[in-house]
Amino acid sequence: MFKPEEIIFAPTAECNLACAHCRVERIPQRLSAEDAVAFLKSCRPHGIEKVGFSGGEPFLRPDFLCDVSRAAVELDMVFDRLMTNGVWFDSQTDLDETLTALRASGFDGTFGVSVDSYHAQDLRKLALFFGAIFAVWGRKDCCEIISATTPEGAAPKDMLETLAGRLGGRLLLEDGEPFSIINDAFLERRDEEAGASETMMINIIRVPYSAAAEEDAWGAAAWFEDDFCRGPGNVFYVHPDGRVAVCCGFANENPQLIIGDIRTDGYETLMRRAAENPMVKACYEAGLATARARLETRGYRFPGKTGDPCFFCDYCAKHELLR
Repeated sequence: MFKPEEIIFAPTAECNLACAHCRVERIPQRLSAEDAVAFLKSCRPHGIEKVGFSGGEPFLRPDFLCDVSRAAVELDMVFDRLMTNGVWFDSQTDLDETLTALRASGFDGTFGVSVDSYHAQDLRKLALFFGAIFAVWGRKDCCEIISATTPEGAAPKDMLETLAGRLGGRLLLEDGEPFSIINDAFLERRDEEAGASETMMINIIRVPYSAAAEEDAWGAAAWFEDDFCRGPGNVFYVHPDGRVAVCCGFANENPQLIIGDIRTDGYETLMRRAAENPMVKACYEAGLATARARLETRGYRFPGKTGDPCFFCDYCAKHELLR
């Protein structure tokens, strides 16, 4: 059942990069911090405790990040990830001032930094970002790397190994795949002898590539198993134009996954619309596998099989199969 636990704000769809795998619709709108704060206040009494940021590149709206973070602290909410490409700044001064202001606003969540072959950042600049985070927050364990694999499953080991070296650490592998970046202080740590300011631990989260509905991704040997959107689900994802989606995955710009607008709709209205939405019911209640079986029973024939529920969700939404 859909029960949002977090609000993720995308303050802008603008970005300083143009990655080949990105499916964010580059709309010109910028989300109002005042509207976002009002929405936070309306949702807090209903048990939503977490706040996260995405985009676009959210650091292109530092004013928004600070205003919403201050409001979240006042509402006794906790922070989840702030997703970033880590190379949005123009100078070291710009970087330091922006991060110092965000720290002063009370943000103490995790920085989710996208590092993979799609983003292909300048690793020297990326290392400056990590170093500034460590300095401003006084700790080296508040970052994660989100690394999207290619369709063939390849991970950017060389990139991550080079980055680890620039950070004074080393890349750890698990079953041959990047697992984390650590330093000697982490390896030598005994009974908290080395504090967070010295001990570096950057977990690497590998995200499998998900094809969009327009791609030919029907070659799987078996159908996916239902996960009821346990990964990207159970969130209010707020787009830069104020639209609210029920998912933070790449399919969340489909009208079928939009349940309202923060400027006009409160928590109760959004939840009522979610309860009436066939796509939401399929994702969170019946399961997409059950929906697929029903469609086939009614005579619909898919081009093949897929093991990726996100691709299947995007396909169903774009073809308006679940209405």
